[in-house]
Amino acid sequence: MRNKSYTLVLILILLLGGISLGHVTATYGDVVTRDATDEVMAILNPSFESSLVSAEFHGVDEQILVTSIPAAGFPVDGDSYIILSSGDARYVITGNNTYDIEDVEGVYIEGGHPATGADAYDVATLKIVLRVPYGANKLFFKWRLLTDEYPDDEDYQDFFYSYVLFPDGTRIPAAKLPNGEVPYVGILGPYVRDTDSDNDGVYLYSIMNYTYMASVDVSSWQGKEITVVFEIADSGDSIVDTAVLIDDLKFDVPQSFFVYNRMMAVAQVWTMYFFKLHDEFDEVYANATAAGVDNETLSLAKELHENATQMIMEAWNTDNLDDIKLRVWGAIPTYPKMHLVRRAYVTERNAVYMLLEAIKELEGS
Repeated sequence: MRNKSYTLVLILILLLGGISLGHVTATYGDVVTRDATDEVMAILNPSFESSLVSAEFHGVDEQILVTSIPAAGFPVDGDSYIILSSGDARYVITGNNTYDIEDVEGVYIEGGHPATGADAYDVATLKIVLRVPYGANKLFFKWRLLTDEYPDDEDYQDFFYSYVLFPDGTRIPAAKLPNGEVPYVGILGPYVRDTDSDNDGVYLYSIMNYTYMASVDVSSWQGKEITVVFEIADSGDSIVDTAVLIDDLKFDVPQSFFVYNRMMAVAQVWTMYFFKLHDEFDEVYANATAAGVDNETLSLAKELHENATQMIMEAWNTDNLDDIKLRVWGAIPTYPKMHLVRRAYVTERNAVYMLLEAIKELEGS
């Protein structure tokens, strides 16, 4: 599996039954142990794991599968990917008739077809909420469609509908055919060929000629939450199945922004330490005065305290300490002057420690 560095520790429970498929998200049969977060982590580029807010799957558990078994050029990045199917996803890469259960008696959506308005059967939907990183202009993922339907017959309409839902309610299709259409079986003819299980590693009747990259502009939503939806379904009938392979979900953030994020984290820590000491200063100063610390020491500590306050405000380009608390956690995107943040923290620390040492000396004398 690709390395998954979670912010919170995720316990992966691998209960494998029947045929071994590497890392799977479900044990099929009586006990199901799949988790939508695990499924997203299988396709999310490791550089953007911190962007994941939440994930949820709607459908029958057998319709989604995480696997490391190579098939049709997948995995694309790392060593895992997901399969979404209107039938049993295991059948796509095993050809085992035991898993070809066709009508999985899944979710039904009246008029749910995104292109034709036909009813949708056995709908499997993976919804992913991501926070768009600063510096990101586009969201990408790789996909490839397979089907047991006849791809040049418009009577068959199984579909893969992927879109991005933005905070203002705008819905932008992501996965599209070269002609700009949402991919569904009846118009796939020019883009598919018969599969060869020896070379493709898949067992549905037809496969798209190429792996495609979906791309959606997210530049207006940096720092905001968006919802990415992957949905596949039968349409026209609820029997013959279609599936999609998905991997390499990511943003186009330049490497320089990863450096920025690391430096920003350091600035946040230094600023947090500064405020902790700054909030303590008045109490320590009062205690030092009451203990009889000499005026020269008190005056020097006060000067350091005031200098540190000026430096932290200059570092964050504001004249209001409360404003810094908004800036430091990104409510007001600001990149501070790192050298001043560091100096402000050190200066404030010196002011407080000077008074504490003076008090300690008086108490020991």
